[in-house]
Amino acid sequence: MTCCLHRCHNNNTAAMLDTFTRLPAEAVPARRTEAQRLLSAPDSYHALVHAAATGASSRATAFDITRHGLEARLDADWTHDAEAWLELLQASWSESAQFCASLAWTARKVGSSALLHLTPERVLHSPTPPVTARARLHLYAVTLRYDFRCRSLQHLLEQHPRPLTDLDPFTRALYAFALLGQSDPAGLGHIDSLLADSGNDPKVAHCLLHGLWLGEDLPHQPGRLLSLLDTPAFAGKPDAIALFRKASALRRLHRHDDALSTIDEAREQLPPDTDPFVHADLTRERALITAARDRAT
Repeated sequence: MTCCLHRCHNNNTAAMLDTFTRLPAEAVPARRTEAQRLLSAPDSYHALVHAAATGASSRATAFDITRHGLEARLDADWTHDAEAWLELLQASWSESAQFCASLAWTARKVGSSALLHLTPERVLHSPTPPVTARARLHLYAVTLRYDFRCRSLQHLLEQHPRPLTDLDPFTRALYAFALLGQSDPAGLGHIDSLLADSGNDPKVAHCLLHGLWLGEDLPHQPGRLLSLLDTPAFAGKPDAIALFRKASALRRLHRHDDALSTIDEAREQLPPDTDPFVHADLTRERALITAARDRAT
């Protein structure tokens, strides 16, 4: 991969690309610093476009560099640069979903929420190329999801000038989240079709899981949540957030020992750079489980 990234670019940029690709994924501050240096290089435009066109691995690296570089400078209106890079790299809907979900979370965490820089009018009605318009919608809508503003998210997407069925699977999953998060059973009808249409895309699957977890008054909610976790979308080793939501469902089913072992596994799997508020959520869930177990004995 590294040699493909280097081809046709000056030695300084090649050295920075090599440094970035050698940094481990958990070295987030170092990756952000190196990515910012890369984005400031005179030929970064050509280097990243070339990388994105070289192959799947190099393309993923180009998006990774861009996202980490933007995360290093979120004090200004970062949304314009995010849209511009996704347009430049001609992101697919899935690449846009992954990029925007991660970047919007980080921006919200440091007090530079996308909601401070974008408006519904600009999201829905500004004339922009399709990739840019989709990126802008992803950034705004996923931030509404992170803020649990389900009614606002539902209203936003129902006001979209295009029919919901014409929008990409991640955007439609955000609409399903808005319904599920309000315990609206209408959201349940979207789950299977969205998993199929997205090819079990992980961002779509987690969006649906999030909505099911939030919608505690949905019929048979804990069982539905466990059923979703048993689909191919969550095949393999589940991540910490999926395990956290699984533990919640097990608690509501009074399977306290299973819930405790699941939440403990979730805490073990949290990445080193996890938001402290996520740690607190898992600790709170463990306390709820032990309290429920103690009441039952």
